[in-house]
Amino acid sequence: MFNLLKMEHQKLLYQKSTAALFITLAVISFLLAAVSKQMFTGAGVGENVIGYLSFSTGTLFILPFFSLVIAGAIVANEFNWGTIKFLLIRPKTRSKILAAKLLTALLFGVYFLLAYFLFSVILGLVFFGASVAPDDKLMAESIGLNYLTAFIEIVLISGFAFMISSVFRNSSLAIGLSIVLTFSGKIMVQLMAHYGINWGKYILFANTNLKQHLEGNRPLFEGMTLVFSLSILFVYLLIFLFLSWAAFTKRDVSN
Repeated sequence: MFNLLKMEHQKLLYQKSTAALFITLAVISFLLAAVSKQMFTGAGVGENVIGYLSFSTGTLFILPFFSLVIAGAIVANEFNWGTIKFLLIRPKTRSKILAAKLLTALLFGVYFLLAYFLFSVILGLVFFGASVAPDDKLMAESIGLNYLTAFIEIVLISGFAFMISSVFRNSSLAIGLSIVLTFSGKIMVQLMAHYGINWGKYILFANTNLKQHLEGNRPLFEGMTLVFSLSILFVYLLIFLFLSWAAFTKRDVSN
């Protein structure tokens, strides 16, 4: 399994698109820090690195879309490039190959999360300094919870894109369809919540944002709890993994 993971990492690291994603993330982080500095200075608000880290968690919602690009292409690209037959002649089962691809996609989601955190720390120190405030400990705990909920959303969105990649075998279609369905799904559950359509709480995108269950926030739908959302997400993840496995291991790959 380690050799398969190593091979999948090498494939992604050699692709220009992967470097472009990390560069884009760095640019977004820099622009956010620069704009925040101007905004806080103009408002006469003094901030430190912890305060900026807390503020920067407001844009964590973009990270699942970076992970989606990796997960949506990692299987489909093998078919696009015509390399799937060479991959399957290796003395490894299809299930192990698929598991290596899934783990790699999830690990790159973690890499994006860590990269964003490091960018935020470095830029926070550069723009706001390392001074200490009395409420920094509580703020640090809130930051940790926000990153944890972002990680869970990354896992689910990556699993969703990975399933589409495995089923449709076309990276452009998988990435495009994943983005469209994710955006439209999030908008749809917001509208359903607004009009009181309570069964919307069973839809995936009503539960991916676990920040709604943090103290002081209100869930989208009445009756939703953290345990409920985690249970719904777990069921969806199992469905995504089963469909991915069935599509990759059972279907003919001669075409």
